[in-house]
Amino acid sequence: MVFGASGDRRTLAVTYSRRAGADPVVVWRDDVEPGLARSDGYRRIGEIRATTYRGRAAADMEWLVRDDGTRLRTFGRGFLLGGGRSFSLRWTTPAGDWDDSANERALAAFLGTFRDGAA
Repeated sequence: MVFGASGDRRTLAVTYSRRAGADPVVVWRDDVEPGLARSDGYRRIGEIRATTYRGRAAADMEWLVRDDGTRLRTFGRGFLLGGGRSFSLRWTTPAGDWDDSANERALAAFLGTFRDGAA
């Protein structure tokens, strides 16, 4: 599911899987990144970072792509629910706007309020 406003390049994508592996870093690296690497101008920013999210194993990854001439930057957080189930939250914005305080607040709000319904 992708949320965004018409004419605004900022989006929040929420994906759900029933077939995720046991390590969220490995999921990003082996399952997600190969598809992203086929995107125009793909470049990962830094390392895939292991973390926790709401007490669950998680991993964060950031990357750049080009879409219709616009450089976009995405922050992705994938987290495991157990039983092979997982979610990923992806915040995308034009790369030039990445450090705007409005984008930082939006990402913090998404991460702070998302509920997976599994608890």
